[in-house]
Amino acid sequence: MKANKWSGGVLALLLWAVLALPVARAQQPTQLVAEMQAKFPGEKAVYLDYRTDLTLEAKGDSVLVLARHHQDMLHLDAQSVAYVNDKVYNSHFSRLQKLDARTMVPSGNSYKAVKVTDYKEKFELQSGIFYDDTRSTTWTFPAVAPGARTVTDYTVRHPDPRFLNPFYFGSYVPVRHAELTVTAPRNIKISHRLFHTEGLNISFSKQEKGNTITYRWTADNLPSPPRDSDGPEAAYYLPHLVYFVEEVPSADGQARKVLAGVPELYNLYSGFVSKLDPQESPALRRVVDSLVVGAKTEQDRVQRVYYWVQDNIRYVAFENGMGGFIPRDAGAVYAKRYGDCKDMANLTREMLRMAGVKSYLTWIGTRDLPYRYSELATPGVDNHMITTYEASPGKYVFLDATNKYMPFGMPSAFIQGKEALMAIDGKNCKVVDVPVMSQDRSPVSDVSALTLDDKGGLRGKGSLQLAGYPKVMQSYALDGLDQTEETKYIKSLLERGNNKFFVDKYRVSHLDTRDQPLTIDYEYRLQDYVQKLDDEIYVNLNLERPYAHDRIDADKRRLPRVNEYATQNHSRTELEIPAGYDVEYLPPVAEMNDPVFGFKVKYERQGNKIVQDKQVYINYLMLQPKQFHQWNAVVDKLNAAYRETVILKRKKA
Repeated sequence: MKANKWSGGVLALLLWAVLALPVARAQQPTQLVAEMQAKFPGEKAVYLDYRTDLTLEAKGDSVLVLARHHQDMLHLDAQSVAYVNDKVYNSHFSRLQKLDARTMVPSGNSYKAVKVTDYKEKFELQSGIFYDDTRSTTWTFPAVAPGARTVTDYTVRHPDPRFLNPFYFGSYVPVRHAELTVTAPRNIKISHRLFHTEGLNISFSKQEKGNTITYRWTADNLPSPPRDSDGPEAAYYLPHLVYFVEEVPSADGQARKVLAGVPELYNLYSGFVSKLDPQESPALRRVVDSLVVGAKTEQDRVQRVYYWVQDNIRYVAFENGMGGFIPRDAGAVYAKRYGDCKDMANLTREMLRMAGVKSYLTWIGTRDLPYRYSELATPGVDNHMITTYEASPGKYVFLDATNKYMPFGMPSAFIQGKEALMAIDGKNCKVVDVPVMSQDRSPVSDVSALTLDDKGGLRGKGSLQLAGYPKVMQSYALDGLDQTEETKYIKSLLERGNNKFFVDKYRVSHLDTRDQPLTIDYEYRLQDYVQKLDDEIYVNLNLERPYAHDRIDADKRRLPRVNEYATQNHSRTELEIPAGYDVEYLPPVAEMNDPVFGFKVKYERQGNKIVQDKQVYINYLMLQPKQFHQWNAVVDKLNAAYRETVILKRKKA
């Protein structure tokens, strides 16, 4: 049945493959390698062809999609063995139909095919995902050496046209020729959005034949992408095209909109939540009633519910077909005490309803995705679900209970600056902006008192306090550690001066107290740090030097740099002046203020103490290449401040 249904598409694929063969054979293997090495110098491999051909067919109210993929990689040097392993994916939304992988080994003026015979299939689990129905088929190409080509042809059936994958023109190696074709009946309207294709010569053509239209996009000679650390996800910079079905014919012959804009996307999402069981759970009602007793304000009720879900429902991610989009009933999530993001969002909303508070289920994309609803209204725009509470007209509180340490009033760090799609009712929605938290919402404060010992070392006693996102991050890091692991982690967190740093005592407070900073009180020793010369003592009070080694190679780095959140770090260090000594030199004030990065370091004498007050702030989520030189200027001046030393001199008798 399936073979007959797609016989036209299979014949087209075979014809296309036959027509493509003379192109590959037109050059001898050695000539092809020489040409690609000259065109892409220093590269280990190149995709000669990187193609996807989609065929859409209307069947009643449904649209069937068949995607044929062809990838032909030429290996240019011995290090390309890193690319001998490959895989394709199979899931509810992309069902693998057929797969043929082979190595084309040079043989005289042509090639000899060596087929892959050993394929392995397994479930593909991602970090943080408890269950995912995605399976991968993996294999290793045989006989790979410089001059060989590794070729893969595979066919995927997409049962739902609303969940199609983007086409990336670029890849992890250069691409000689990239091509996407979409063939559809005239009564199926196809739309698309291009991203990061500025400066590229992408050709587009549309061919009409009989009752079908073929849309074709091609690009040639694409370089390999940047490989900078701390860069954004590939969707932020790789050239790609998102295609989607905008209209399909309905049973009455009229056009039915599928993904024409935000209203159509919300219609899809609204359908996911429309079948939730409206009958409330008596057990859950009792919990909510107990929570709101004594609550003086509506915000108190919201906060109590939010914190209860954080504390009592374990986040467990499920990606199982449509189950990855449809929330489970609040009563079931409460009974099981676990759920994924949409389950926890729906539970939070239902509990707030029971508490007499209006809130909204909300879809949102994390910062891994660069898209906005206004530019791409497809399921590819978001990947997360939360609850939104409108504290006052136009003032929204974004409640993400999957993050157990997130304080009320702050969105999760990974949704800052994103657009959120709020479900107002069954037919109406609203897109609102999630704010970016300012640096003063995530302060780190370290206050310590130092004394000199008689062996050239320091003894210190201090208190480190973290709030906002730093507290969230460190709370997760400390959560569940045994005593040995915790001691090691605290030492690494506090470490300063040199490698002869020892923590003698510490105490962690307010790990689970949401309205207080996470506090670590500590005592430590630092050996062989102080310099003595004749009657002078030299002490550098910059025991911690954040960003000292953070210069960016602005001539080589091509990608922006991503930061989780803005923060400000304040440290106050008090050094007791030893008996018989006086202050010979205090460094001058050093400061530099930039919109994304700055600092101020000042010293003063207060009685028998020298006090260093140091502030360093970071104020960006994505640092653009045009800002690198200014960043480096701040780093240079900051390092100059770090080199400054306090000088104490023995008093004359």
